[in-house]
Amino acid sequence: MRRLSTPAVPCSPSKRPTHGRASLPSLTKLSLVSKSRRAVGRRSTVSGVNFLYSESSQLTAGATGASIQQGEAGLSQYGSNSLPVPSKSAPLLHFSLLFSSTSGSLVVNIMGLSGASRRRSGMFVRASLPPLCPSPQQVASRRRSLSPDLHSQNFVLQVGSVDELRTCTLRLAVYSRDFSGLREAALGVVELPCEHMEWEPDTTTTYTRQLIPTKSKLKKSVSSQEALGHRKSSVCVPRALGQLFILLQYQSLANRIKVMVRKAENLAKLTRIPGAPDHYVVINLRQDGKVIGTKETKGVSGPNPVWNAPFLFDLPPGDITQLPLVLEFIVMQGRLYTKSSVLGRVLIGGDVSEAGQGHWKEMCSRGQTETARWHNIQSE
Repeated sequence: MRRLSTPAVPCSPSKRPTHGRASLPSLTKLSLVSKSRRAVGRRSTVSGVNFLYSESSQLTAGATGASIQQGEAGLSQYGSNSLPVPSKSAPLLHFSLLFSSTSGSLVVNIMGLSGASRRRSGMFVRASLPPLCPSPQQVASRRRSLSPDLHSQNFVLQVGSVDELRTCTLRLAVYSRDFSGLREAALGVVELPCEHMEWEPDTTTTYTRQLIPTKSKLKKSVSSQEALGHRKSSVCVPRALGQLFILLQYQSLANRIKVMVRKAENLAKLTRIPGAPDHYVVINLRQDGKVIGTKETKGVSGPNPVWNAPFLFDLPPGDITQLPLVLEFIVMQGRLYTKSSVLGRVLIGGDVSEAGQGHWKEMCSRGQTETARWHNIQSE
């Protein structure tokens, strides 16, 4: 039954009423009209961009297409591939050399570094003169310094005479250290063959040389197989593990050896776990390969630990130069609640490497005089 309050709407039986896309059917009740308007408002709010775009797509289609084409043209014209990338020149190291005839030494004065990035801080230099002075020397730098400048540093390398100096190669390696002092980055190296240089005793000569980068990055065109082969081939290259500073004294009257483990520098990390690991040194006195005495230092954290730990080893009866004795220094690295691992070792004795033999013979010949040397830590 048709309600009396609703008037009849005449409609042709052959044609159904149609409504436009944006129009609504005519409703007489205000409540239904307000509900439908609220529904349309919610629909336009939820799908805001689509609703507005559908209403104004025909008006803005041309302008949008033109702006897109203009943006693409701008990207192709001002893209990073089209601009030439300026090549950065390597930093320049300024230094002076002086051969002292009275002391038979080469004095190296580092004056400064130019052209380096201002983001670098804590720069320092390690100087070596192989084969006479193969161990790099480093001047104690100010830790926790944010200054990007390379301060003046002096090195004194014992060479003897000018003829001996001509057989060597001066190597100056520049590094930068972060604020914490735990991470180092190599900036470059300068190598000067001394045989091609003119040496005038007691005359200072100033030089400026360009740093040669020590690290090379793989090009993007290198395939993964070539990169993998390069990585496998580089495994056999020995890695620098650090240096150990050892003091020895032969006490002939008491027939014993005083051993002092002073410090270590630039100790490598065995793992990539963040944080500074602890290091300690185990000292073994061996006779014919058998351990006859052992000592151990305390653990010190950081890559440059300082122990200053003295120990005494009683010697077996006999001539020390004829006994098959070897001092073994094992550098251990570990962390809290983890098992320690062997970082490397140093051997000093009569039947070891050249550096170990030299320190042993110097200790035996000096008597009561203490002898101290830097030793490179060797792997297992």
